[in-house]
Amino acid sequence: MMNSNKTKTPKFRVLESRYYQSKVPLVSLDYYDQHSHGEDDFSRKQVWFYSYGDEEIEKEFREGLNPIFQQLFLEDNLEWDMITQYPTHTENQLNPNLRDLFLEISAETDIPMGQVLERTETVQENHMISNEKAKVVNLEGSLSVNRDVEGKNIILVDNIVLSGISILQGVDVLKQAGAENVFAVTLGTSIEHKDGTRELNEGQKASELLELKDGG
Repeated sequence: MMNSNKTKTPKFRVLESRYYQSKVPLVSLDYYDQHSHGEDDFSRKQVWFYSYGDEEIEKEFREGLNPIFQQLFLEDNLEWDMITQYPTHTENQLNPNLRDLFLEISAETDIPMGQVLERTETVQENHMISNEKAKVVNLEGSLSVNRDVEGKNIILVDNIVLSGISILQGVDVLKQAGAENVFAVTLGTSIEHKDGTRELNEGQKASELLELKDGG
């Protein structure tokens, strides 16, 4: 079962923008409320974990993510080749706490962790920019793929998704490098996009959600 008293039903959303060709299916543990001022338990834990790390929070997130990976990817007919992390806004940097979490997920699911995305220059943090086009311009040309991904099915992971522009940029770069399919998984998805988000149906596989985002 996907649910427990401790874990809420994961959230599904399709990321899209007029500035990118690809739509991207996204599954997240829960809603993230950037305006909760510490009152929302999940949002508070997510911010703390990303900034400082925490063994108990990591364990809670891992226990939530493992059944998601089992359902979406391990039980899928499509073979998923690797997990890769979306880089921070700083050149050549990954968030180490997120990295450790997904290394554990990789070890427990046998889906290899392969860091194929690299930030080649420091950019402004996208959540500090309000305009969608300005977000796109800010990220343009700052990511590269550092190994062959031709024909690969890739799980792109990050901490939270607000507008979705960062993930869409990552997917765009991967697709241009030849990746076949890219599916996004994050800890949180913005509560401000709740109207376009639904609960993940039990038993749904990643390949089914790939078809949904294309209108199938």
